[in-house]
Amino acid sequence: MSVDKKNRIILLLALSFVLAISLLVGKLIFVQFNSRPPVINGVVIPSPPNMKSFKVLDHHNQPFSNKHLTGQWHILSYGYTHCPDICPTTLNVLSRFYQQVQSEIEFDNLRVLFYSIDHQRDTVEHLSKYLPFFNDSFVGLTYSESMKPSALAFEKNLGLVSILTPNKEPKDIEYYGDYRVSHGLMLYIINPQGKLQAVLKPSASEGGIPYFKAEQLVTDYQAIRSYFSKNNANEESRVNMHKVAQTTLQEGNTKKTPLASAY
Repeated sequence: MSVDKKNRIILLLALSFVLAISLLVGKLIFVQFNSRPPVINGVVIPSPPNMKSFKVLDHHNQPFSNKHLTGQWHILSYGYTHCPDICPTTLNVLSRFYQQVQSEIEFDNLRVLFYSIDHQRDTVEHLSKYLPFFNDSFVGLTYSESMKPSALAFEKNLGLVSILTPNKEPKDIEYYGDYRVSHGLMLYIINPQGKLQAVLKPSASEGGIPYFKAEQLVTDYQAIRSYFSKNNANEESRVNMHKVAQTTLQEGNTKKTPLASAY
């Protein structure tokens, strides 16, 4: 075999090797960057941080902490049981949403949480009587006064907003009690790693009253679950392809064809 022919063979082998690696790297980049979060009525958090440690009580008077958020998906609403309108309306919508999700074959590993920002009145006993009115599967969360710092850490993890305003007028005290409660209205989707994955915001009526629709919640929830299901599969594929690329490079380095000048 002539030297020129050997050189051509070596060149072809080298080009083939470089092309194979380029294709692998290109596919890695495509898998990693060709997936955009779904458009929902809210915000998707692609890479959420870990939640800081917290501990509260569920409506069965059992401790509820970070570890209880792992292993399945959660959707959390917050408010207070003496709320006259928005809170019970939202819980009714969540009940319809939950029933629709449970009727589906996919993505039914979901638990609904309701966190009370009025722990003084929303005791464990009170929550245990209140929540089953909407759905027996819902889990209520509250806390005792001694647990307040830990509960506030939980609220900060999610960005819950609430204000307790003391009432001074006798008529206000008679109607609202010693204080009035104001709070935001969002729904929080937490992934099986116990991290905040998305925040769903309400729509607004012509009069500016915020509200959620069960159908929209189902659509957004399924879009989120579908996206992260595919994203996790892509991540596994990316890792596997990365391993293949590394193996190919190592084999290429250990099995180099001798240079023509050595003959």
